Amino acid sequence: MGVVAVVFDMGGVLTIDPFEACRNYAGELGLPAETFVEQLRGPVFAEVETGARSVRDFLKFACRDVAERFDVPVDIRRLADCLAAGQQVRPEMVDLVVELTDRRVPVGLLTNNAREARSWWNSGVLPIDRFTAVVDSSQVGLRKPDPRIYAVTAERMGRRPDELLYFDDMADNVAGAGAAGLIAELFTDPDHCRRLCTWHGLLAAALPPPGSAAGWEMK
Repeated sequence: MGVVAVVFDMGGVLTIDPFEACRNYAGELGLPAETFVEQLRGPVFAEVETGARSVRDFLKFACRDVAERFDVPVDIRRLADCLAAGQQVRPEMVDLVVELTDRRVPVGLLTNNAREARSWWNSGVLPIDRFTAVVDSSQVGLRKPDPRIYAVTAERMGRRPDELLYFDDMADNVAGAGAAGLIAELFTDPDHCRRLCTWHGLLAAALPPPGSAAGWEMK
């Protein structure tokens, strides 16, 4: 049957790069640019994403860890603001969700996230009512790239894994989704994402310019 539905990651796909502000703040402090990003990708924040810890717990850990390793004080409020700075949706991706669902293509959301973030995405910034399923790591107690969370996603979407086109900006999560049977693609930008949806027959292809013999093609 082929691909019949699309599942999107949240941070870095439906929203802007969630780490940019953290990198900028690390630079201001004279720290390696990836200092806070590595913490966000580490085991303490993984517990936040599975609902076992709070964001506040992580912020305290991050400040203490930097102080111990680099002898640099971190403003906990400023770091919290850096995390919140990534909560900006990409208008082009919202448009894509609307266009897909207008064409009756089921759309899902699969996110590694903190339970504190739930109120933000339910506040109207995303058309949540258009999503067939929302799989939040902090609710299900699993996080990508654990293969079980992809199985949960397929079940909630009511589709086989190989019927789902999945976009994520993290290579490990893409690899995990592919291993679980999803048609997984690394997200690079909204235009590329739209082209892939079109290539899989989920959107109408744009008409070629007058006089063109090549027609539409994937690039």
